[in-house]
Amino acid sequence: MGVKILTERIDAMNVAFLFNSDHHLLGSYYGYPIMKAILETSILQSVDRSMRISVGDILTYSNAMQYNLDHAELCQRVYQPVSLDHLYAKKLKDTFNTATIYCLLFQNMDLLTAQKIHSSLNSFPPYLGSMDIKFSNPLHLYFFRNSLIELYRLDSGRISLFYSMGEMEEGSFDTEIKDLFETFGFLTTFEDIGARGTIFDNFDNIEHFKRIESFENFFMTLAGLETEDISNAIYNLEELHPKLFDILAASARTLERAETEEDLAQAALSGRRFLEKLAHYLFPPQNELWRGRKVGTSEYKNRIWAYITIACEKSHSDLIEKLGKEADRLIELFNAGLHATPSKEKIETAFCDLIKWIADIIQMNPSEIRKPYLAYEQEIHNFLDEFLKTNV
Repeated sequence: MGVKILTERIDAMNVAFLFNSDHHLLGSYYGYPIMKAILETSILQSVDRSMRISVGDILTYSNAMQYNLDHAELCQRVYQPVSLDHLYAKKLKDTFNTATIYCLLFQNMDLLTAQKIHSSLNSFPPYLGSMDIKFSNPLHLYFFRNSLIELYRLDSGRISLFYSMGEMEEGSFDTEIKDLFETFGFLTTFEDIGARGTIFDNFDNIEHFKRIESFENFFMTLAGLETEDISNAIYNLEELHPKLFDILAASARTLERAETEEDLAQAALSGRRFLEKLAHYLFPPQNELWRGRKVGTSEYKNRIWAYITIACEKSHSDLIEKLGKEADRLIELFNAGLHATPSKEKIETAFCDLIKWIADIIQMNPSEIRKPYLAYEQEIHNFLDEFLKTNV
């Protein structure tokens, strides 16, 4: 077995745990005993972070012809780690043409948790090892993102069971798995993930994840940011509203290549534009006054304050002044970048502070901030318009 960490500065990542689903210990309903084996390690129960969990078979058998490859060769390419290699290479290879590989994928898992689970599963015979997954890799995107089913969110002792497009019907959930989570100490709830992963989701493509990777690589080079800050921003923004993330990714590209004052001004403009779009997402414009303040389209600063106030009141937080004043400061910094002659260092610092502020805003009330249909409104409207046109 090779246990390798292939880069030094990594913290959170997407981690795939692989299992031989045809192993005689599992039976035909192999998802349950595999999940039980992981929960029995008692590691996830103490994890203080949010992770999404996808499950399913890795569908290499049915897709080998699509890639014009021998099945074993396709497997060799699919099971290629990028940063973290905890694979039992021989054991895994022996299954390529003999067994179906089952996967549990954890998005936003920290390195220490991944290593603990791996060590605890060493004595579980069906276990084949674990590896990190990069969705900017086309094979990883197809087999580990678009072919698996995203079913759960783990968040500090709570498990949310996902349903989509409002379809939460009796019998639509695996009650045995729900009971299993509860047996091992988790509080279970249900969560509507909206249009994520449906025909309306146009963001699960290689271009989007290459932008994410570019963003991550650039901000990893900046002083003043922990890898945890960066990974949390990626995990949360990519889910909250992928278009918001694309604005930040564009800012990173501009800043990375900046050589002139005009380049820096463009990066600052992207920072301000991000805050304007974020305000629209957090607290959409309205004509009526909100607690005596204008909250129309141009009053994006007031709308950020309005969201912070509401979220802090709901979570009984005393951070209203701190987070609101930090928003004001960031807006001033980006405006100064447009109208003055800032240094690249000052603009980079402003973006680092923005990443930290975003993490604080989300952490106030993660479930409240998620609006799972907002990012897909245009696609849903287009579909309905086309449907009505063809069925009138």
